[in-house]
Amino acid sequence: MSMSRHTRTRSLAVLGALLAPLATLGCASGAPSVPGCTSVTRLAIVAQSVPGAAYVPCVAELPTGWRVTHFETQRGRTAFSLLSDRADGRAVDVRLAGSCDVQGATPLPPRAVGGRTYVRLRSISPQYAGAAFDVFAGGCVRYVFDFARGPHIVLMEEMLAAVELVPRRELRLRLRTQLGVELDR
Repeated sequence: MSMSRHTRTRSLAVLGALLAPLATLGCASGAPSVPGCTSVTRLAIVAQSVPGAAYVPCVAELPTGWRVTHFETQRGRTAFSLLSDRADGRAVDVRLAGSCDVQGATPLPPRAVGGRTYVRLRSISPQYAGAAFDVFAGGCVRYVFDFARGPHIVLMEEMLAAVELVPRRELRLRLRTQLGVELDR
């Protein structure tokens, strides 16, 4: 076995051992724990769910009144939900997948370098409802929202500020320097 193959196998084994306790997060009881932008092991499990995605979504910081209500990761996708105390019980569903259908969506200024951002509204009154999309090489993050008209502007701003996109290459470097493991090898 060559040294590079041995190193790759070791890296995968170490990463697997580090991520194994996190694999059941979607099934855990109590408050779900979505990956924070500084948690490299949790970000790695999200990254592995959609291996080709150039970006990985994470929660930077939840604004006052927001909480996580759901988190699930599996092969091909990761999903989590965020709920504001001002959203009448309607959670925002956030989903990372390999692709999204943005047909009929309106382009917005991009939130990520090399990415594209869109919004597709299904209603503006009495509810401001629809989906926003961050599309990038190998993946897409979809945000499905349904807010009451009025507080919708602030809620949209808070939701989009709470969810950041970490470049996969940055996560790869952080895993290598902090834990000595390789992502995607």
